[in-house]
Amino acid sequence: MNVGRTKKLRIGNFNVKDIVFGEKTSFYNGVLTVNKEEAIACLDPNKELKNIQIHIVRPGDSTRILPCKVAVEPRFRPDGRSTFPGLTGPLASCGDGSLYAMKGISVISCGKYAQSSDGMLDMSGPGAGHSFFAKMVNLIVYAELTNPTNIDQPFRNEAPLKLAAHFLADYVAKSLAGQEPENWECYELEPGAAEAESKGLPRILYYSQMRGQVGRDKFFNDQIFGIDVENMLPVLVHPNAVFDGQVASFGGLYGDGFYTYAYQNQPVLKRLYQEHGKTINFLGVVFWACDSADKVKQTAKVTSGELGSMLRADGAIVHSTAGGSNYDIDFFYHLAELEDRGIKTVGFTAEHNGKAMLDPKGDAIVTGGESGTIFEFPPMDFVIGDIQSVVRDFYHAAWTVHEKYGPSLRPDGSLIVNGCMIVDSTNNCAFTTKSVKDF
Repeated sequence: MNVGRTKKLRIGNFNVKDIVFGEKTSFYNGVLTVNKEEAIACLDPNKELKNIQIHIVRPGDSTRILPCKVAVEPRFRPDGRSTFPGLTGPLASCGDGSLYAMKGISVISCGKYAQSSDGMLDMSGPGAGHSFFAKMVNLIVYAELTNPTNIDQPFRNEAPLKLAAHFLADYVAKSLAGQEPENWECYELEPGAAEAESKGLPRILYYSQMRGQVGRDKFFNDQIFGIDVENMLPVLVHPNAVFDGQVASFGGLYGDGFYTYAYQNQPVLKRLYQEHGKTINFLGVVFWACDSADKVKQTAKVTSGELGSMLRADGAIVHSTAGGSNYDIDFFYHLAELEDRGIKTVGFTAEHNGKAMLDPKGDAIVTGGESGTIFEFPPMDFVIGDIQSVVRDFYHAAWTVHEKYGPSLRPDGSLIVNGCMIVDSTNNCAFTTKSVKDF
């Protein structure tokens, strides 16, 4: 492992055609076989869960999963390092060496109770057309907390359930050991940087929000090396490390938000890498924690600006991880700060029925989708999770009663909700058909 100045990350991809249950967890000829008993035993090391179930869902199934909490791509480190250092294993450097990835599948956790930013995944019907995950085979882990607290609150500690998806993804990915990937992706900044410098190409930074809501640590916010980012000052991160498990998300799997799978496969970073040395000089990633007190927002924007100035950035992409209220304020604060420093910006954010704050300095905005549209979804034959959570618990995208539409959950199991309810439907990761995929 290279722990010096340069980093070179090689991701070996294995395309998974199907998942089945069997006696031995293995991967052969495109099929992942999972020993259900072993899988359940590995995903709850501290015995904090009960009623644990594992399901396989495929595109076209008449299946609805909710409330969805986190999604993870199974990955494996041949050198023995943890896939998520500091979170699921010992701390180690990220972004260098070889990493194996299972493509075409994900591991998703869901539970009985919802909190605000949880979402819904339909594997068929009109809802499936809005979600990237409806196009792949998914391994779903359902569980309940052994000792739940604050059940009636919109935010509660569900870290064991969200960790379960990360542990399960690690477990199944180990079946790749000793096999040869179908193809490789390679990420390395230094060669492109040398070429970009010789050409005098514009120096570009990528800024991305992270959930860092005060007082919700260990069960809602994003994590860096397993540490909650609440009140974190902006930090410069190598883009390879983002792909390689340094960043994980404990936020809900709703339409607007980022999630661990998105960080592992961040398409905006991949696009910046494609242009590195050709049209731009890609400098790296700056993460900052949003949804904080205004003093922290002000401190974060100035610190972000200082990083941009010190790195002599000419331009920046500023990426909102969600949208509305505090997220919008943080977003426009950063756009204005960078513009004031002479760093030209492009903002990337979801659309809503109204933004909490606008600034004329943010005059180049790319949309990732619109989350306020009302949709009606027919009932499904099978529900994983608890459909009663739609009217019992607090979702951003559903309601117990509405003067025009009535309750979101109807007696026949059909739903009326807004687009933010659908997993991956309106976020800025550029996976969905409504997202902008090119710049």
